[in-house]
This record gives sequence, structure tokens and C-alpha cells, in this order.
Amino acid sequence: MSAIIGIVEQVGIFLAGIAVRLGVVAVAALALLVPAVLLWAAFRGAAWARRRAQGLTEAGGLRFRPGLRYAPGHTWLRLRAGAVRVGVDDLVQGLLPWAMTVRLPHPGAILRAGEPAAVLAAGDREAVICAPVDGVVTAVNGDAIRDPSLVKSDCYARGWLFQMKAEGDGLTRLVADGAARAWLAAEGERLHRWLEPRLGLAAADGGTLAGPVAPHLAPADWKALQEEFLRR
Repeated sequence: MSAIIGIVEQVGIFLAGIAVRLGVVAVAALALLVPAVLLWAAFRGAAWARRRAQGLTEAGGLRFRPGLRYAPGHTWLRLRAGAVRVGVDDLVQGLLPWAMTVRLPHPGAILRAGEPAAVLAAGDREAVICAPVDGVVTAVNGDAIRDPSLVKSDCYARGWLFQMKAEGDGLTRLVADGAARAWLAAEGERLHRWLEPRLGLAAADGGTLAGPVAPHLAPADWKALQEEFLRR
């Protein structure tokens, strides 16, 4: 009988040891998880606060900023001290993966609407951004050249590309406010329809892009996408 009791005691001690070890592991895992969750929450909170401060809203699954004018090649324009600041909208930033390089025109360069003005590159894929209106470049965003991720993370503010002195009446013909929001939403839907036969189910996920599409398109399809959406 004492032998059985001894065995039970040994088993109990063994199981208690395992429980203690598992408890230590769980506590250690929790200690690592909590800071990660807090960091993630802080990051999401900061992003939400930035979007709120900028007045960003949804337009068919794409981020839209009121108060700007939007060009057919998916650039936005904002008047600033008599000049026009130019950047890319949320549809463009969703095409390329995070790692990019940015090539911008030189100050003094003469631009014509619809002609290439800047290039966003990710590996062997490049997105050619066309000038939205006629004009002369007065400044470029050096921060975007040094840190191209700004074009992805903050495309409507710190990720602007260049500034120009607009010529002619091209600026007044571009859509703004409610008309611009409806146009961007329609463009997002049109992009999904364009991608579906080329990417299948990878093109959409609950109404939004599943991820940057450039790495998944054949070179010919990538060229066709640019002609269809960025060079009009």
C-alpha cells in the first residue's frame, strides 16, 4: 500500500512540476505578448488619429481626402501658397509593395498634362505617374525621396511628390469633393473588375484589394494596367 502511495506522490510531484513549467512558459509568453499588443494598438491608434486629423473617409474601400482635386491618372492636387502640390491617391499606393524608390522631376522642369512626371519603383516594377495639369515644377518632396515609404503610409500628406505652378485652366476641370469621392469609388470597382480575370479571387477581399497587385501581374498585364489607370 505504501508503495502505491509513493508512486502516486511521485506522479503528483511530476505533474506539479510540469504545471509549474507550463505556468512559467505561459507567463513568459504573456510578458512578450502584452508589449506587442500594446505596440500594435498604439500604431493603429496613431494611424487612426492621423486619418481623423486629415479628414480621410472611405470611397469604395479606398481612402479619400476631401478638399483636394483629383486627376484621371490618380493624382491629387492641393493649392498651397499660390502653387499646386501633387501626390498620388490611395488606388496608386495600393498597387506597389512597401519597398519603393521615388524619382521626381527637377525644379524648373516644364510638365504637360498626361505626360510622365514621376516614377514609383518596386524591384522590377515601375509605376509612371503623369502630370495632372500643364505647369512648371517649383519644388519636390525630398522626404519622399529619402523615405519612399511615406508614399505608402501617408500618400495624402507627407508622401506628396512635387509642387508646380499650374498653367491654363486644367485645374478647374478636375473633380473635387463629392464628385471626386464618387469617381474614386467607381475607379476602385473598375480596378477590381479589371483584375478579376487576371488574378482571380486574389483581386478582392471584402471589397478591398487583398494586397499590392504588382508582384502578381505578368509584365504585359502590369503595362496594360498603367495604360488603363495611370496614363489617361
